[in-house]
Amino acid sequence: MGKLRLEPKVKPLVTGEEYENLLSTLRDAQADAGDNYIYFDLEENEKAKDVKKAFLFVAEKEGISVVIRQQRGVNSLVFSFKDDQGAGGTSGGSGRMSAEEARDRILSALKNAKGSLQKSEILKDTGVSSSTWNIRIKELIDSGEVKRDGERRDTRYTYAG
Repeated sequence: MGKLRLEPKVKPLVTGEEYENLLSTLRDAQADAGDNYIYFDLEENEKAKDVKKAFLFVAEKEGISVVIRQQRGVNSLVFSFKDDQGAGGTSGGSGRMSAEEARDRILSALKNAKGSLQKSEILKDTGVSSSTWNIRIKELIDSGEVKRDGERRDTRYTYAG
C-alpha cells in the first residue's frame, strides 16, 4: 500500500533562512539610506527580477516602504526608502507609486534644482518609472506647473510654479 505525501499547493517565495537574510539586508539598507544611495549588487547567476520580487515580498510582510528598481547596464538593484511609511506613499507595499506622489516627487525635484533638468536626472532623483513619467509630466505641463524646453533628447524641464 502507498504512503500519504503532502506538498504545498504554492511553493513559498523564500525559505525561512532566506527571509531572515533579506530582512536583515533591508533593515541595514534602510538604516543607511539617509545619507547614502543604496545599491544591491547581484551575483552573476542571480536574476534581478527574482531578487527584486523576494525583497518586495519581505518588505510588504514587514511593513517596510521601499521602491526597488533595476539599475540599467549593471547587475544591481537600487533601493529607495520612504520616511513616512504608508502616508500617501506606495499602495499596499507593492512598490507602486500613487499618481499624486509621482507628481509631488517630480515637482519637488524641479523646485530643488538649481536650473532645468533632463528626464533622466529627474527619474534618477525621484524613483518614478519611465511609464509613469510620461503620464505625469504631461499633466504637470498642461496644468502650467512645469515648463518644457527643447525637443527629444535635448528636452529640459523647469518648475514654473
